[in-house]
Amino acid sequence: MNEEVIILIDLTIVLIFAKILEEFVARFKQPPLLGDLLAGIIVGPTILGIIHVPANVAVIGWLGIVVLIFLAGMEASIEELRVYGIEAMVVAIGGVITTFTLAIIVASLFGYGWITSLFIAVVLAPTSVSVTVATLMELGILRTKIGEIIVSAAVADDIYAMILYAIVSSIATYGVLQFGSVLHIVLGLAIILGGFYLLYRYGDMFVSKFIVKSHVGEAVLTHVLIIGIGFATISAIFGLGPIVGAYFAGIALASIARSRNLRHHYMFLVSFISPFFFVYAGLLLDPWSIVSAIDLEKALFVALSLVIAGIIGKVLGCGLAARFYGLDLRSSLTIGIGMMPRAGVDLVIAATGLTMGLLPMELYLGALLLIYITSLSTPVLLKIISSK
Repeated sequence: MNEEVIILIDLTIVLIFAKILEEFVARFKQPPLLGDLLAGIIVGPTILGIIHVPANVAVIGWLGIVVLIFLAGMEASIEELRVYGIEAMVVAIGGVITTFTLAIIVASLFGYGWITSLFIAVVLAPTSVSVTVATLMELGILRTKIGEIIVSAAVADDIYAMILYAIVSSIATYGVLQFGSVLHIVLGLAIILGGFYLLYRYGDMFVSKFIVKSHVGEAVLTHVLIIGIGFATISAIFGLGPIVGAYFAGIALASIARSRNLRHHYMFLVSFISPFFFVYAGLLLDPWSIVSAIDLEKALFVALSLVIAGIIGKVLGCGLAARFYGLDLRSSLTIGIGMMPRAGVDLVIAATGLTMGLLPMELYLGALLLIYITSLSTPVLLKIISSK
């Protein structure tokens, strides 16, 4: 069977299982992404093992997540971000510091070296904005103050985490801090912010003078999307992760999207391709290959300890930071829970640490369990809080 046929079979299986399970969870008034995650777990090596080449799904999945975050940026209001930006940065810092500290304490208590402890702390630091964004859209609170703070803080989380990753990986590789890797990320952030300013200031003029005169159908729709993907690519090249660039591009182009009614078209695209990412997240779970190489009892004990540290770090750190800024208890708890999920930058860092020999299997298992537990539980908990 040639490669093209295998790819088509994989994608067809993903779509069928994802849409069936989306319908199933929707009947219980749960977000569709829960069905997508379950689909990945079922068709992946955890249960059926039908899909053996997750990379076929990953490519489309990451494109879907970029478009989803791009759309989330368009949902944001720059005026509101100016109001809530400081709160978002403080919330992100509170979550990163608390989680980072707890992870180091847990790893040290189990006897791991300081490099390994630092690395697992970096893995637990980021937040996966994709899971939270999809849930906030479902609940209709993405454009509220709480939604703005969560999404902005999650993006800031990834920036902080990538800077920490550059520092720790530099120390692990060279034994000393390599400022070149840190400056590489800072340069990328400067380029993204500079491009954001130009788009926000002159984007509408550029569209009106050049793109709308195109003889190609739907030129504005496609060119605006290309700009978003381009920003995502630049931020990924500089080690910031694609979601940072996509989010800032979305914010900068929000007024254009609203005035030209582009959001409706992008929503259809997101609903079709974003499930591939969540299915891919489910496919990555392979407990049989992990637990066969280590002592199961020790692995589960260490892994669950990391899960607890990762959850408490975000809920407590982000929640207290939000409370510090005067938000009520319910809003602070919503923000803390909204910052719990992991399924993006942390996956990349964890896989890198495993291949570099910095993370033993039991810590890698803990990172995977944290990803799945928080990704599955966050939408449910957010729905429970929002319904009260």
